[in-house]
Amino acid sequence: MKTVHIRKTICTLLACIMMASCLPSCTATPVPETVTGTTQETTRKDLKELLNVEEQIKKLSNVQGNIWINEDEQYKDLLGRLVSQLKDNDSLRGSLIIATDDDVIVAAGMRLKDKDGSEVTPYTTYEIGSVTKSMTAVCIMKLVEEGKIKLDDTLGDFFPEYSSCPFYGEVSGITVRNLLRMRTGISDFVNDPLNFWGDETGAELYGTGIYTEEAYKSFFDKYSDKIVQQAFCTKPSYEQDKKYDYSNTNYSILAAIIEKKCGMSYAEFMEETVFKPCGMTDTTSMKEGNVQASIKKDVWYDPVKPAKGCGDVHSTAVDLLKYQRALFGGYLLNEESMKEVLNFVDDYGFGWQQMGPWTLHGGTTPGFSTFNGVLDKKGKKIYVIMCANQGEEYVLQLIVPLSGITKQ
Repeated sequence: MKTVHIRKTICTLLACIMMASCLPSCTATPVPETVTGTTQETTRKDLKELLNVEEQIKKLSNVQGNIWINEDEQYKDLLGRLVSQLKDNDSLRGSLIIATDDDVIVAAGMRLKDKDGSEVTPYTTYEIGSVTKSMTAVCIMKLVEEGKIKLDDTLGDFFPEYSSCPFYGEVSGITVRNLLRMRTGISDFVNDPLNFWGDETGAELYGTGIYTEEAYKSFFDKYSDKIVQQAFCTKPSYEQDKKYDYSNTNYSILAAIIEKKCGMSYAEFMEETVFKPCGMTDTTSMKEGNVQASIKKDVWYDPVKPAKGCGDVHSTAVDLLKYQRALFGGYLLNEESMKEVLNFVDDYGFGWQQMGPWTLHGGTTPGFSTFNGVLDKKGKKIYVIMCANQGEEYVLQLIVPLSGITKQ
């Protein structure tokens, strides 16, 4: 959920990639048609073929431990630079996949144990933090396609029961579109608890200045069901749609809207809308205790209760590749919906960011960091996914050597 720092680090390191590759600087650029989901490619791959990641991995050649590569000649230049990093860079610890719609190029698990003491693989489950947000956005857009909600519906339409709250007038006009694009002025209940909850309540979580596992879980056992109500009790920092400001609260509210309109729990709707269509058999929503990757001794697993909609999903590199292929292949949402999802304002769309030629989102929890990105190269999509128990600066070290695949 805590993505403030990872977004800054991503921008810095992707800028390094683009400078090394003679690409534009880290400013907004038109998104290539094949990334926006307009599916102008000459042939559209069959969904079953796109999701057949396991069979593609079986065809790779092992080079060391759980590091597997595609020996096709077209990937030789990239892999010549990358494999030495995978083998020798001790700070790279986690699971990695680099792939196109046709092939898996690299599938690796490096220098990290799972909870059973075995080396991680691309099939190991991690917390993926804010990568969850793009999936929440898919659920919202599915409800839009079904005519159950509109992007210009307001919080007042969904939550009239909070009309007696002190700032209902200021908050009630915020739209679904504002929430998706992080343009609401609603404070972040995770990263800015004093402003969101107020000094007295926020001090229960943050008053000592130290996040502890015990304090965090105790606080959200008490208050996680009150996040939406509290949004109407706190004055927004600015008028809706005036600017972009990252806030986990926006996507928590979207999860509540999903539950109001879909006729099932948020987790059930996520399963039916995203996980099952993508064949994501090792991915869960709102489930505790299923993370396999180990964490450092001085950190802790993130409870899912307060993370609903903004950081609750646990997944694997393999399943995230299936998700990306299905989404950008046009199999989860229709063309009109994908245009909305990837219509970036201040470089933020619906659960995705735009940085130069990349469409991406990172995710950080107390124990894990995830990079989830797609790059368009002359109409061919290249997916880069890494899950780790390191900080974001270590995760993104892997992206810098990829300058070879970014050359146009």
